[in-house]
Amino acid sequence: MNKPRVMYIVARYPQISETYIKTELDCVQSEYETMIVGLSPADISYRNHLPFESVSEVDKICELAESFRPDVLHTHWLHQARVVSQVARATNTPFTVRTHSFDVLKQQGGKRETLRKLLGSQRSGLTPRAQEAIATLQDDLCVGVLGFPFVHDRLVRAGVPEHKLFDCYPVMNYARFHDRSPNGNAIMNTGACMPKKKMEDFLELGRRMPERTFNLYALGYELDEIKRQNAEMGDPVNIKTPVEPDDMPREYKKHEWLVYTASRQMGTVGWPLALAEAQASGVGVCMQNIRPDLKEYVGDAGFLFDSVSDVASIVSKPFPQELRELGFEHARRSDIANHITILTDLWDEAARRRQPAGQR
Repeated sequence: MNKPRVMYIVARYPQISETYIKTELDCVQSEYETMIVGLSPADISYRNHLPFESVSEVDKICELAESFRPDVLHTHWLHQARVVSQVARATNTPFTVRTHSFDVLKQQGGKRETLRKLLGSQRSGLTPRAQEAIATLQDDLCVGVLGFPFVHDRLVRAGVPEHKLFDCYPVMNYARFHDRSPNGNAIMNTGACMPKKKMEDFLELGRRMPERTFNLYALGYELDEIKRQNAEMGDPVNIKTPVEPDDMPREYKKHEWLVYTASRQMGTVGWPLALAEAQASGVGVCMQNIRPDLKEYVGDAGFLFDSVSDVASIVSKPFPQELRELGFEHARRSDIANHITILTDLWDEAARRRQPAGQR
């Protein structure tokens, strides 16, 4: 029997900061034939990637689809549904969407938020681009939308049909990171270097604790500004060059703590994949306390903090062994091996419906 065929249409590929796409693809390769279309070039590419096409025009993507004959289209990020739905309509192909956090959460505070309130766009609680994509999810060709549990009600209020919405934890290959061997004693942070991550707080933490080694695995965007601030402070933090995804497990093992900073004012950091990867690696996790839902994601194995002073008092002490053990188990909630069927069941049903009756 032929494998079901899935065409991925994603914003960028192979983007080093979007390893959840790599993890998902790696997981489905044995059971599905895939074709990958990247709509724009990656800012920073990783080496070990699958073949892909770089195409931005919808009509050309449709030509690729007509040749590949996918059973289903798939994308990551809510606002990409607009492009995917155009291809779906043109080729009569069902599609699925995996949402994340930044594509759903809307920045709080500031002039833009005030303007949106005046214009009456507050009711959805979504970004404007995400709200525009909602109508495409009401199309019969959209067979499923995956989202983190904490955005479920937000998406339903915005107009996503609840029967199409499936709660799912972040995408991580637990086996790659699970390592019970001893960890080093350094302190780390990681992620795209953007204002919402407030990485300057991590620099301040390093300045306050000169006796410890601090490593920042920051990617692109405003990295030069963070480097400048770090130099002005006397370089309390080692700023690392981009690390290939396959090499990250050994980097986690060098650390006792992960301190994930975020802007409380913006409030748009969601459920960072790094927290689950760190817990699977035996690293203690501390997350900026910007929303109540983060308690569910961090679990009893980690800590939420309100200020640099608060987190300094936490990471100045050894990570308790009993919490380390809890972290190993809590991280399994994000293991793609445990939840990939949420997605593939949708694909299988879509493929079954497209087959002639005599071939089912």
